[in-house]
Amino acid sequence: MTIVRKNPPNVAAPVGRYHHVAIVPAGSEILAISGQLGLAPDGSLPDTIEDQLKNAFGNIERILESEDLDVRSVFKINMWLAKPIDRERYVEIWRSFHQDDPPATMFAYVAGLIRPEYLVEVEAWAAREPA
Repeated sequence: MTIVRKNPPNVAAPVGRYHHVAIVPAGSEILAISGQLGLAPDGSLPDTIEDQLKNAFGNIERILESEDLDVRSVFKINMWLAKPIDRERYVEIWRSFHQDDPPATMFAYVAGLIRPEYLVEVEAWAAREPA
């Protein structure tokens, strides 16, 4: 399945690594992946926002794997961070996740998440060809 990602010429270019539009082929199954916190698979929570972000993306990858999918099936990502992150580290982590083919994306800083120790929550939308 090919998800078309593009940046229309009639709007300003993206200000980061993402596409403005992701077009999912008709008839595809849509998977809504709940917001993933920065918890490791064993339930531990790192102290740094960077490590929490890596874990959140890793959780999304593991969920996709459980559905026989990979990150190429992700067409939309929403990210909420509860404190500033080093831009260079963010770009490194983000690029590692999307493998240089970023989906449509939303990134926001928020006052807080459900518990103060959670610094990151990442929600993903993916598509799969119908069986």
